[in-house]
Amino acid sequence: MIQASRIGRAGLRARRGFTLIELMFALIIGLFVIAALYNLFTNQVRQFVYQDLQMEMHQNTRLSVDMLSRTARLAGLGTNGTTAGIFGAGGNDDNSLPAIIASNNTGPNGSDAITIVSMDPALIVNTAATFPPSCAATTLTVDATVLHNAARVAQYHDGELLMCYDYASIGGFRSFLWPMTADGNAGSGELTIGTATGYADYDLSCPSAENLPIVMTCSRAEVVTFYIDADDSDGIGAGSADHPVLMMDLDFESPDADDVPLVDNVEDLQIAYCLAAAAGTTDCSDPTAWVDTIATDEASEVYMIRIGVTVRSSREDPSRLHEGQRPALEDNPLSTSTDHYFRQVLSTSVTVRNMRIQSLL
Repeated sequence: MIQASRIGRAGLRARRGFTLIELMFALIIGLFVIAALYNLFTNQVRQFVYQDLQMEMHQNTRLSVDMLSRTARLAGLGTNGTTAGIFGAGGNDDNSLPAIIASNNTGPNGSDAITIVSMDPALIVNTAATFPPSCAATTLTVDATVLHNAARVAQYHDGELLMCYDYASIGGFRSFLWPMTADGNAGSGELTIGTATGYADYDLSCPSAENLPIVMTCSRAEVVTFYIDADDSDGIGAGSADHPVLMMDLDFESPDADDVPLVDNVEDLQIAYCLAAAAGTTDCSDPTAWVDTIATDEASEVYMIRIGVTVRSSREDPSRLHEGQRPALEDNPLSTSTDHYFRQVLSTSVTVRNMRIQSLL
């Protein structure tokens, strides 16, 4: 009986469950494991979001600087700093149009804008060597039998701009700008233009009683303005205060519905200019050689352009742990307000060779 009782008690002990203390210890250990896994998971998600935003900003930064710098390298191609005809400094039709127009701290958040004038290097043609057309001419003729000329003329369209320059002028380098009023005629080589007579700068360069040069180098003109849109109240452009956009204006007018959105979340655009001395000896490695704006008659003296952009993330840090400010860039000071956006800044300098070369012609 005693042996049977001992066996019974041993069986009961073998079949009994966990004690309350054991359950509590197991629960605590399990909570620690779950907390560690949750912390690891949230850190991985936060890091993934951060890397995704950084990659997005990196792409937007590179794209915006690349587009601006490529256009800036062409500044002044076909001009000697200015061109006569339509438009003009500050929209004044009685003044020659500078190849570079600076607008300092005129945009949202104190951002800059810049207008760059050039001709398209891929569509350059020469006018036919015939009797020189009048300064009031409404057509110019290209020799369509010359290799590539017909194909290039076919790419000139109504509503675009035509720029021509006379590099062999006895009176000095002259550049002209007309609006095109019809598509280019590849068969005849004719380019139909609107007259530029009546503009003081054009009449000074080409008086109505005189003729244009016998042979000119021409191409489609590009008058491009880059600016930042961060206003959604005007119904123009894709930008807003929470979604600033780098815009491109191709018609040299105030911001309008046909402006092209280029890059999202560009918060600041700053442009600085290095002006070359008359002998071209300005040292652009000297910080004092750089200015934040230029006068309309200084476009031909621009030796280098420094382009800086601040790009922010498309959304704020979801964890709200990151706090940041729009950084100082060129003459635009550090923002006084903080938020939870991530930001990247990139700056590059571009040599403006075209005006320096053509000023020597």
